Amino acid sequence: MVIMPKKITHEEKHAQSDQELQKRYMTLQILKQQLTAMAEEKSALASKIDEISMTTEALKKLESIKKGEEIWSTMGSGAFVRSDIKDTDNVLVAAGAGIVVKETRQRGIEILSGRLDELRKIDEQLAVEITKFGTQVQRLELQLQHDVENR
Repeated sequence: MVIMPKKITHEEKHAQSDQELQKRYMTLQILKQQLTAMAEEKSALASKIDEISMTTEALKKLESIKKGEEIWSTMGSGAFVRSDIKDTDNVLVAAGAGIVVKETRQRGIEILSGRLDELRKIDEQLAVEITKFGTQVQRLELQLQHDVENR
């Protein structure tokens, strides 16, 4: 007995085509969401890089401040308080998990500079990934547009 392959009707071909278009459209939407999330992550990373850069510069300038001088110290969120400098040689540096450690000012600068280097590398890698995803999104959009126009 010879089994003949079933002949696919025009309607079945059209339904398969619709399913393929829907799959590619869903893939496109997922890629766009991932691209948006990466862009938000890059923006947050840029803010962190700026914050660490400013802190590093402030620690460097701390050397020129004399003990007993008054300065305005940030409390965060744009709020400041007047304070007297008692020690310009030592600083507290976040070690992670809510723990801070006392370090020399110079060692604090080194620690923050190391973090800054790491964040900049991550930022560069993220930029490469965003470019790749952006290219994929553009390619898929053009392919979908072409497929829809040629239906």
